[in-house]
Amino acid sequence: MTQGYYTGISGIQSSQYGLDVISDNLANVSTTAYKSSTAEFSDLLSKVISSGNTPTSNDIGYGVKLQATSFQFTQGTLMPSERFSDMALEGNGFFGVVSKDQTVFTRDGSFSFDTYESVPGDVNSSTNRLVTADGGYVLGTMLTNFSYDETFDYGAQTTNGTIGAYVLNNPTNTVAYTDINSQGVLEFPSQLAYPVQPTTQTNFFGNLGITDETRTISADVISSNNEINRLKLTFTKSATQPTDGVAWDVTATVTSNDGSTVYDTQTGQAIFGASGALESFTVPSVDNDGTLVSMNLGTGFSGVIAIDGVGISGSSTSDGVSAGTLTKYGINSDGTIIADFSNGQQSAIGRVAVYHFQNDQGLNREGGTYYTQSSDSGKPLFWTDANGNAVAGASVRSNYLEGSNVDVTVGLTDMIVTQRAYQSNAKTVTTVDEMIQKALAMHR
Repeated sequence: MTQGYYTGISGIQSSQYGLDVISDNLANVSTTAYKSSTAEFSDLLSKVISSGNTPTSNDIGYGVKLQATSFQFTQGTLMPSERFSDMALEGNGFFGVVSKDQTVFTRDGSFSFDTYESVPGDVNSSTNRLVTADGGYVLGTMLTNFSYDETFDYGAQTTNGTIGAYVLNNPTNTVAYTDINSQGVLEFPSQLAYPVQPTTQTNFFGNLGITDETRTISADVISSNNEINRLKLTFTKSATQPTDGVAWDVTATVTSNDGSTVYDTQTGQAIFGASGALESFTVPSVDNDGTLVSMNLGTGFSGVIAIDGVGISGSSTSDGVSAGTLTKYGINSDGTIIADFSNGQQSAIGRVAVYHFQNDQGLNREGGTYYTQSSDSGKPLFWTDANGNAVAGASVRSNYLEGSNVDVTVGLTDMIVTQRAYQSNAKTVTTVDEMIQKALAMHR
């Protein structure tokens, strides 16, 4: 009969543990990206009361114990944020953070920036590192497609008193994750310049007709000094014409945009066949203030033509990109960090790492919504696609934060059930006590 004491006590103690878990969940109902826990119980050893062969069980249980507390990694609600540095993961995965010389993992994307000067004392060399509220550094893959140039004039000399800036040297739209053990601190340069890419080729289109009138087609060309100059082709009907078709003398001139400076002049001829299609063009490349520019009038009917009875027209396209300065940063859904520039161009500079584990339930929970790996969780890893390339495996939502996944209604209901279980087990103890007293009284 005394076993009833211990069975009841185990139930009381287990109910207490269950209430502790429920209370912790409810206390963190407003904690960013908090993942609730569930108390799991199992019965204790049982005792066989009869060794005879019976068709039914003949065991008596010895009570209950707390078996485990499991994480509930269900998705929390995504809540809008005013900071683009705030991030939420939609799907499976964790952010990686270096905190106190230890790598920890979290779903909490409440990130901000701190400022660091790569060249001490040079304010132009400052970068903004992505950090957590307690100063941990967010991990990811940084590209090496930009570097600091202390001689680059970013236009900040009037405000900072000195020149210097980070300069992009290889624009790209994609970032492949490096090895998972090589992830580093994410840094956003404060002053990042998109370098000028001077024009090297222009393409001309239009119809010159066949009448003896001067035609011109112009194109904007970018110089290595980031000046937008003017390349003009002047067509004058040749004195000597072919038997079939038409010939035009061509003068190519490169000037400053206002026409005050002439950088180069080249001449040649364009000959068109009887059908009006271009057959030859002999003007060499022209010098655009130090950069040679080739001219393409197309082939056949794909560029410039000379057809009678069709409207006269002319247009052009050019390669090259003007220099630009950083206007803002953005983060794509795959974690890629994108820099936007004043010239309308974009380039990736890094990527936020999203870590995964073979067994999320095996993670050790630390304070501050942090988790650490364990032998049960396995080492962190990147998910891969069908081609073996590392992928995020979740959507990274900038300007959002993930809310707690605690369901208050479930928590309150579980609290009532746990309270009733506590009361029932307490009643078991008092009932056993009364029965023992009755048994002792019978022997007096």
